[in-house]
Parts: sequence; C-alpha cells; structure tokens
Amino acid sequence: MDLHYYNSVFPKERNIWLKEVSRTFYLSIKALPKDLHIYVGHSYLICRLLDTLEDAYDITVETKIKALDKAISCITSVGNFDKNDDIFKHLAKTSDIKPYEKILLENAFKIFECIDTFPEKVQIIIRKWTIEMAEGMKKYSFGSDKNKVQLASKDELEDYTYYVAGTVGELLSQLFTLEHFKVPDSNKEIMFKNSIAFGKALQYVNIIKDSREDFEEDRCFIPADLLEERSISLEEFFKNDRKEDIKAIYIELIERAEKYLDDAIEYINIVPKRLWKIRLFCIWPVAMAYATLNGVKKDLDEFIDTNKTYKISRKTVKSIVKKGYFASFSNWYFKRLLKSL
Repeated sequence: MDLHYYNSVFPKERNIWLKEVSRTFYLSIKALPKDLHIYVGHSYLICRLLDTLEDAYDITVETKIKALDKAISCITSVGNFDKNDDIFKHLAKTSDIKPYEKILLENAFKIFECIDTFPEKVQIIIRKWTIEMAEGMKKYSFGSDKNKVQLASKDELEDYTYYVAGTVGELLSQLFTLEHFKVPDSNKEIMFKNSIAFGKALQYVNIIKDSREDFEEDRCFIPADLLEERSISLEEFFKNDRKEDIKAIYIELIERAEKYLDDAIEYINIVPKRLWKIRLFCIWPVAMAYATLNGVKKDLDEFIDTNKTYKISRKTVKSIVKKGYFASFSNWYFKRLLKSL
C-alpha cells in the first residue's frame, strides 16, 4: 500500500468526488472535525458506490447481486479485489450511469483499500455497517430483467429504509461516540436508541418527495398493501383521479416520516453542545428534510396535481445553513429554527 498517496493525494481526490456526488452532504461533512470529516466522508463514498450499483437500471439482477457480493468481499478485505476481473470498472464502461458515479466505480479499489489506513476501531465500524447496507440492497435489487419494482408491504418499507438509511444512522452514531469525543453514557444511550430513526427520517422524506420520479424510473417505494387498503392501483395513484384516496396515502407516509423526524430531533438535542460541529452536521439535513416535509404537507393538493419532485427554495436552504450555526450551540435556537420552517 502506498501510504504517501493515501495520506496526501487521495484526500484531495476524495473531496472532489464528495462534492460531485452531493454538494449538500459535502457541506455537512466539511463541517465535521478533521478526523470525522475523513471517516464520514469516506463512508459516504462507499455508500454511494453501493447505491450506484443498486440504482443501475440497465443491468440484470444477477449482475447487480454479483457486483454487490464483490463489494462486500472487498470491504471485508481489499485482498479479495481482482484487478484482472474488475467488475466495477466493467460496469462503469457498460452501464448508463452518471459521470461522477462512473468515477466511483472506476476508483473502487482505492476506495476499498483506503479503509485499511484508518484506526482499527474505525475500520470495524465502517466495514460492519456498509456490509450490512450492501446485504440489504441485494434483497431489494431490480434490473433490466425485473422492471416495475414495488415494495409489497409497509413491513418491507421499514426493512428497506433500515438497510439503505438506518444503517447509516448506526454507522454515524458509532463514529460520533468514539472514545476521544467523551460523550456521556446516558447521552450515548439516547443517541443509539434514535440512530436508526435518524437515518430513516431522511429516507422517508426522499421517498415522499421523489415518488413520481421513482415511478417514472420503474420503481416505487410506496407499499402495495397501502394502496390495496384504498383499492387503488399504482397507475391510478399517479393519475390523480382519486385525490382523496391519494391524499390519505401520502398523509400516512407523512405521519411516519414525522415520527422519525421527531426521533432525529431528539438525537440532535442530546449531542453535547461542545460537539457543535457534529450537531451542525446533523442539523442541516434534518432541518432541510423538516422543511421539505412541511412544504409537501402544506401544498399537498398541488404536489399531487403536479406530480413533480418537491424542492425547498434556495432562500430556505440559505436560511437553514445560516441559522444552523446558531442552532448547533443551542437546543432552544434549534427549536426556533424548526418552528420557522
């Protein structure tokens, strides 16, 4: 392993990739203390690499599971990476994915090998939860030979959101409570109790706001049994002819998201104020999810009529970013921020 490369060159490359993958999360990751900036940023790249494999619509389920299995093997030990049969580079060349996603797949070996440069405790955390995520993604794979994927039940929705987002909450909580941060045991207990909810809250909001876009991409995370309770088909749900039934379904999903957001807010409130950078990292995405959900809820009729992805205004985003700094030092101000949304 070239330690000089991973200590000096790779961090700059990683930051470029993070900014390309998600400007919003890059801002949050950048706010973290230096060591967490590295560990969380790298974990996020691994999760996005796995997500790229899961989202690829033009490869078969068999190929997708093979790629996820290979990723699990390489996360476990980079010695399992076969450069002569690099499935990730092959998919980067042959699959219709975005340019920045190709970069992640083309550099998969570096991303996996860099895990070995971290302290052993950090390695254990990253490996455990990214592998858990990948195992879950295998359960819900779709592909060119399996179109129109829809979750069958509310239980499946809970299971799916655990694997793709709850695992992230667990990973973050374990990194945030590493020994040198000296988080009191009572605080840790409440954080770990709400860590899965922290991740699920953000995922639920994404599922609601992106429901039309997902449907147009031949997948749907609105459970079939939720539609069956109203005797409405998936196609009818997006035609808007039965608005009251459609509203009732969205309202149930919104209520579930609100419950998880309440838990995420409790999670943030218990993080010690001296760890304000960690609080800020958490406040920005939770506040934006909170604003998004309230916007959908307030303009639900319009959201259903237009069937477009809901986005909060740039003005709201800028306000959250600015006020988030004050909220990171005060639960009272954090409450005020949320109330303003």
